[in-house]
Amino acid sequence: MNRSFGPIMLSAVLLATTLPALAQPAPQHRPGTAGLFDLADGNHDGRVTESEGLNFLSARFAEADADRDTALTRQELGDFLRTRAEAMRSAEVRPAMPERARHAMEQRVDAMFRAADSNRDGRVTLEEVRPIAVALFRAADRDGDGALAATELRGSRNHRHPG
Repeated sequence: MNRSFGPIMLSAVLLATTLPALAQPAPQHRPGTAGLFDLADGNHDGRVTESEGLNFLSARFAEADADRDTALTRQELGDFLRTRAEAMRSAEVRPAMPERARHAMEQRVDAMFRAADSNRDGRVTLEEVRPIAVALFRAADRDGDGALAATELRGSRNHRHPG
């Protein structure tokens, strides 16, 4: 399976499986998933434990929760994703996403939001997201040691095509 840290933790946090805009790191970190991995690796040992991943998830969730009511609405999520995508595009001087790709991404976000909203109240709480994040984390932990190493997060595509 092609897994990367962004989809594993941030899709759980923000309910979107392939949103590189969410991978926008702090300026001192590398862009993309390597930067996310570095940000989540709280003790900088080259591995992200489940606890570090959940701490990272909590911080990103709080960042997206604009009204600070401990839940995300679809509007808050959309606003956050648009802001992050614009910041990433500016930082990397990337062109805007094609309309077709943007629409497909919006559909994935909607589906993930509905799936995570277990009580169907139109809001997603960290408590609703946490089990999804833990399940995705454990699925990515290929060696079952309770921590993710960068090598576990590289998809099979990277292994088949060196360089």
